[in-house]
Amino acid sequence: MLVNTENKGLNLYTIPIRETVSVWIEQDLLVPDTKPDAIKIINVTVNPYVTDTEVMDNKVKVTGKINYYVIYRTNETNMGTRGLYVSLPYTQVLSVKGVKKDTDVRVKPLVKNVIYSLPNERKISIKTEVMFKIKALECSYVELIQNFLPEHKVETKLNKCEFNNLIKNKYNIIASKEDIMLPKECDDFYELLKIEPTIGNTEYKESYNKIMVKGDILVNVLYLVDNQNTDIKKVTLEIPFSGMIEMDNISDKSKFSLDFVINDFNIRPNTEMSATKTMSVEFQIGVYVNMFEQEEISYVDDFYSEEKELKYEKVVKRAVRDENVIIKNIDVKETLNNVLPGNTKLLDYTIDTSYIVLKQIGNNVNIEGNIKIGILVQNLDTLEIENKVVDVLVNEEFLIDEIKPDTNISLKITADKANISQSGNDMDIKLKLNLDIKSENIVDLSIADKIEESDLNLANLDSMNIYIVKPKDNLWSIAKKYNTTVDKIVQTNDITDQSIINVGQKILIIR
Repeated sequence: MLVNTENKGLNLYTIPIRETVSVWIEQDLLVPDTKPDAIKIINVTVNPYVTDTEVMDNKVKVTGKINYYVIYRTNETNMGTRGLYVSLPYTQVLSVKGVKKDTDVRVKPLVKNVIYSLPNERKISIKTEVMFKIKALECSYVELIQNFLPEHKVETKLNKCEFNNLIKNKYNIIASKEDIMLPKECDDFYELLKIEPTIGNTEYKESYNKIMVKGDILVNVLYLVDNQNTDIKKVTLEIPFSGMIEMDNISDKSKFSLDFVINDFNIRPNTEMSATKTMSVEFQIGVYVNMFEQEEISYVDDFYSEEKELKYEKVVKRAVRDENVIIKNIDVKETLNNVLPGNTKLLDYTIDTSYIVLKQIGNNVNIEGNIKIGILVQNLDTLEIENKVVDVLVNEEFLIDEIKPDTNISLKITADKANISQSGNDMDIKLKLNLDIKSENIVDLSIADKIEESDLNLANLDSMNIYIVKPKDNLWSIAKKYNTTVDKIVQTNDITDQSIINVGQKILIIR
């Protein structure tokens, strides 16, 4: 006979795959006839984007484009430094063990290494190591037993936990095409040398059935001043974006987690306008939204019957019980002596935090590695530009109480309020690292289904037993083994504290 239960249904999720797949992509750039020959490559900036993904069994096909910004030397005396922008498509099939066709997969590309050469004055060969950070999200509907109906005499062990009940997850694209003006204090623009876009200042606000998201694309632009090769300027642009995302069933209990990624970005001079400070911008931003409700639920963690034999199908599901984002900051202050060549001017710098790793032991989290700072300097005598990479060591330890033994943690690092200045041959570095440490508390849920009861064969059960306590025993496991109850064991053995029994202790069990 089937046993009737009162159940609570939940949509739980897990992230079974967090993987980084590294791929070398080789492409050739051609210097157009409208530009002078290249005699030396000074610097190459690579911005990869993923515009489409196709998920297959154990594979993910990614399609996108790579934007290259090249600074090179020419043999012309009046235009010695020039910039080249080229955008090329790519397609890669990534091997991702365990991913399935219907899995929700999220991919972010990052540049790890760039190698370039100049086979001839009109051709630039570039090999880029792109790290595709892949995260898969799987959802499962589970029914937790909260109670057995009274007609079934079942002993139950209850557990109480908070769960993130996933209501909906959605992916949305915010796209825009617009003209922007460089700030008034900027010199007239002639040619792009380097572009680095990132997302910042994001926030959201929920309403009746929508989520309004907004933020800024922060773009560092290095450019040549109008028709000159000696004067190079840098400006940071803030390009705002916003969008409305339809989300049904928003309530006062709804909570949200959002993730942003730049899927496409292009900025170029607007040739249709006479003003040399006018730029045309096109972008696509992908927004992942998870909407969930946090509920504290009491459920049956284990059960048995004194009087009946209970048989059932059991499935163990591993899921994220809840998640927390812990914010930490690290202030980095360091002076690097004699790292800049003599008689040079610091033009630009980039900050690469991808070499910093997170190590966890219990609830101790260690952040260690190198910040790689790429610098561009200009020789004030020859006006030539050189690039160099310097390392700054980071090693910080935090004690985070929210991190439990069964916790997955991930790290997102952004560099804020960076101030890198030159003092002769020395370089002063001041920056703040913002650490978003995301902890996902994992639980293994034993789900019992199709519970059936039948008569218990009492002939196989002794009416009296002496049990010697073994490691990891508790009164519940002992009572279940002998089809009795914890209360009977406590009364028979005069046990005052049910949580304390000792290995080797003799326990009398009477049915």
